[in-house]
Amino acid sequence: MPRINVLPKNIADLIAAGEVVERPSSVIKEFLENSIDAGAKNVTVEIKNGGKTYIRVTDNGCGIDKEDVRKAFLSHATSKISSADDLDNIGTLGFRGEALASVAAVSKIELLTRTENEEVGTSYKIFGGEELELTEAGCPVGTTLIVRDLFYNIPARMKFLKKDVQEGNYIASILENIAVSYPGISFKFIRDGKLNFSTPGDGNLKSAIYAVFGKEYTESLLPVEYEANGISVTGFTGKPTSGRGSRSGQHFFVNGRFIKSPMCITALETAYKNSIMVGKFPPCVIFINLPFSAVDVNVHPAKTEVRFFEEKKIFDAVYQGALNALTQDTRPKASFSVAKAFMPEVVKGEQLKLNEAPEKEKQEIKIEQKSEPKQEVKFQIKKETPVETIKTSLTAPKPETVKPSEIKSTLTLKSNEEKTIDFLETEYVKPQEKKLNISIINSVASSVEKVEKLETTPVIVEDVKEKAVVVEEATIPEFRIIGEAFKTYIFVELENKMLMIDKHAAHERILFEKFKSQPTSFQQMLLVPVTVTLSPDEYNAILENKELLYKAGYDIEDFGDRCVKVNACPTELVDEDIVSITMELASYLSMNGKTVMPEKLDWIYHSMACRAAIKAGNTTTDYELRKFVAELLSRDDIRYCPHGRPVMVEVSKRDLEKQFKRIV
Repeated sequence: MPRINVLPKNIADLIAAGEVVERPSSVIKEFLENSIDAGAKNVTVEIKNGGKTYIRVTDNGCGIDKEDVRKAFLSHATSKISSADDLDNIGTLGFRGEALASVAAVSKIELLTRTENEEVGTSYKIFGGEELELTEAGCPVGTTLIVRDLFYNIPARMKFLKKDVQEGNYIASILENIAVSYPGISFKFIRDGKLNFSTPGDGNLKSAIYAVFGKEYTESLLPVEYEANGISVTGFTGKPTSGRGSRSGQHFFVNGRFIKSPMCITALETAYKNSIMVGKFPPCVIFINLPFSAVDVNVHPAKTEVRFFEEKKIFDAVYQGALNALTQDTRPKASFSVAKAFMPEVVKGEQLKLNEAPEKEKQEIKIEQKSEPKQEVKFQIKKETPVETIKTSLTAPKPETVKPSEIKSTLTLKSNEEKTIDFLETEYVKPQEKKLNISIINSVASSVEKVEKLETTPVIVEDVKEKAVVVEEATIPEFRIIGEAFKTYIFVELENKMLMIDKHAAHERILFEKFKSQPTSFQQMLLVPVTVTLSPDEYNAILENKELLYKAGYDIEDFGDRCVKVNACPTELVDEDIVSITMELASYLSMNGKTVMPEKLDWIYHSMACRAAIKAGNTTTDYELRKFVAELLSRDDIRYCPHGRPVMVEVSKRDLEKQFKRIV
């Protein structure tokens, strides 16, 4: 057996340096962490040739005492921990005591440092792990580290470095993450003599993000704030419309330390499911704060990999934080609570309130009919003329008893004194036999009479059994449908902005949410069941997921010999190709057998919604457009289609005026 040798210090340092110092960016990371731990408020980083030939890191931290300078460059020398128990509660970024020794072993280092208690600073030079000089020097409080000719004594390692631009980008990435994680520190990055970026150091996270990642990235962010089980999640996450082609825009921090965590990535992207475009990834700057004892950062020398002692709690916290942020960003900034008065069903027992009006303008219509119990219908009227209405003049008498037979088709009633009645956004249905039916438009009709306001004294009509109009109370937003482009996009004006709505995407999401909230309630039995022949795998997949499919609105049973019989399907798909739909379902279920049930259901609902939604290019009547827009604006959960595409785009009046040079 070969004899065991104790390696010389210089060789041991070179081996250790291989783990700690992979490239110039590793040097920058270690130095910056030391600067932050030293309490610096200003840090400047300067590099040349991607950090291969020159690196300088200057801070105004506490500095190093002269008698500790030599110790700082010894392996496993650190001021951060002193006992094994300290490893369970690491609160500093650095703690291993390997950085300076490792960097010194593979480069030429010069150190300038001074503490607040010292009148003169210290200069220390160490090349390839060998001390050259330790002298006094004039310098401000803080520390400056200069590294020249990295890997000059390891040519093999030098060959594996990338081009200067690429190495410089690695350094920029490291510095960006650290600058964002500590917004209270001002960072400057100088690259080949040019200022790359500078953060203000004012403690405002968004200011730091703006300085580092730019305006476009910052404007796409939503605030995140969530706390549970002793874990807080703060920061920002991106709007679904700001999805990126890679995960490079995702930044996670644990107790101020930048980490790479597949679990956190999964939690974030799970929150965006059905909200972001497939193949796109949400950007984020998320800070996870938890007790130091709940995370192990001593996993790898680079300290970017960590282990959580309760991963599920971390997953839930990140997921809920991102989900809450998305829930808050569900509509344009226009403020109106409901818009359901344009499209409610005629439901028994509700009251109609069309708009607010002064008391003197609020009037009451009471309708009675002999064959049925008495009841009344109330209208509350706003005097202002709403947008897009057509006046129809109707006349009514002073209060008196009038028989239904005396009500003409034009609603002209006997009276000594006549007044004009204008109904707001209502449809008047001519009485048939002894019934008078007045209702809000609930479906598209070829011709209806639209009117805009009502001013009248009470009118009594005898013997009406049930209420003629029943509509839930709603506040109507003032919006105007400008029109439709390419039979695909609806243009809507409200307040000082214009919305452009993709009707297919919006309808698809409306149906998707309906399917999710009303499982099996939208099932329609087929007049003639449909049989579908499948491959063995698809056949087995359908039979194994019969309950799942039933929950989604399908009633499918075994018909023998690799054939299934479809007895019922969701109502919205009755007119679709049931054979094609069933084969699509079977194919998906056979290829995703291990997928959890909620994800399968989401896919099924998504597929159903996509097929049932109105298609781009389909003709839509004016009444359908108005109902559709009102429904959309009244709901906070319809802002992105299940693919993650936006259903509407907002353009402010100011933006338009700037485009036309009306304002500067």
